[in-house]
Amino acid sequence: MELGQQKCTTYKPGSPPLTRKDTIELLGQVPGWALSNGRITRKFELPDVAACIAFFTEVATLSTQEGHYPDICMKESRYVEISYYTYPAGGLTLNDFIMACKLNDMGKTQ
Repeated sequence: MELGQQKCTTYKPGSPPLTRKDTIELLGQVPGWALSNGRITRKFELPDVAACIAFFTEVATLSTQEGHYPDICMKESRYVEISYYTYPAGGLTLNDFIMACKLNDMGKTQ
């Protein structure tokens, strides 16, 4: 099943994160995302503050539906930086890549 069609699952504290090999393999399935400080990150460029806020709302809605939330930041009134890391697992998990794929499917430009 493709990443974008999968649902996030609950990770309990102590659940193992992905291996480096699995992380690199999954990273190839989410164009525009990069590995940075143990997280996957992407910067989305939007036309203005209103579009950034609307995007925040879309991300929040999707995150609530999936039960998996990103670290998110708006910069320069037109960029939204999103990073994923599964804190209970102490690293990246499949959930992070599922969410990255779903955000890519939203059709936002980089």
